[in-house]
Amino acid sequence: MKILSGFFADDLAIDLGTVNTIVYAPTEGIVLNEPSVLALHKYTGEVLSVGSQALKLLGREPNDTEVHRPIRRGAIDNFEISQQFLRALISRVQHNDHPKRSHLVIGVPGSSTPLERHSVKDAARDAKAGRVDLIDEGLAAGLGAGLDFEDEQAHLVVDIGGGTTNVAILASGGVVSSVSVPAAGNAMDEAIRDYLRVRYAVQLGERTAERVKRDLGSACNLESEREMEIVGKQLANGCALPMTIGAHEVRGALEPVISEIISTVRRVIEDAKPEVTADIYYSGVTLTGGGALLTGMADRLQNDLRLHVKMADDPLTTVALGAGKLLTEPEKLQRASLRLDVPAWENEEKLVANW
Repeated sequence: MKILSGFFADDLAIDLGTVNTIVYAPTEGIVLNEPSVLALHKYTGEVLSVGSQALKLLGREPNDTEVHRPIRRGAIDNFEISQQFLRALISRVQHNDHPKRSHLVIGVPGSSTPLERHSVKDAARDAKAGRVDLIDEGLAAGLGAGLDFEDEQAHLVVDIGGGTTNVAILASGGVVSSVSVPAAGNAMDEAIRDYLRVRYAVQLGERTAERVKRDLGSACNLESEREMEIVGKQLANGCALPMTIGAHEVRGALEPVISEIISTVRRVIEDAKPEVTADIYYSGVTLTGGGALLTGMADRLQNDLRLHVKMADDPLTTVALGAGKLLTEPEKLQRASLRLDVPAWENEEKLVANW
């Protein structure tokens, strides 16, 4: 094992998120936290910028530039672009005095399909990774939030990310059940845009909608209602329209997404075995992910589910931190790694070769 670990340049844990990608190195901690955005030259395919620099171009791209979000709802949206994105990120954090091969541990949604998991693994390998292990995001988030890998008591983890919300029940170092739904941060942004389009016939950009969610969004009623001024584009004539939007309007727009998250958690609890349900009654809910920072989200879950809700100290980084913990404990990583079914096309190739 020592010989094998020495062969890789870096051991890295990656939270390959729809909105942000976080990279953790066991010896250094969080070494990269960047938006999952890539800017390419439209005609040559050259990588112009990645992360926050590429995000600045979103919605304001020059004629010869294309800005891409390679990850959608926790899955690879475009294989080649995801490969370029991963290669650019890995090259940023690798040590120049080592061969460019890495051992990567990457979190994926619990309900991801075998094809989606293969796409993530293949993209990482094509980005010069030597070994790639995939683990359930719910398990990684729980470990990153401080749960004990060997704890036999069942724990419920709700990880509200950008592309997906992952609801997982963990016990004894394994995943009892795991469900992912697209009701998450991006769906909240889209709900705000849809509301303004229908209510005021105004089109809003992605980044502005995210800012509205961050500044005015809430999961429950607030004592003081805030307002903010935004500028949208009128659908009727294409002209700019300054307008003031209130927190109560944003809350109403977000309600369907929040209700779906709560309904998903309820379904997971209802489908659990009696012993697991009893454990959750005592252990409560561990809340992680960027969506946990939505004002009143923890209180809303606690009131609706009638369970104690504990938010992680740093909910944005729990998946990367949990995956990083497993990097330093190979036996636990082996137990936690997701086994991939061999795709049908690989079986066909083997049959042809044998024939």
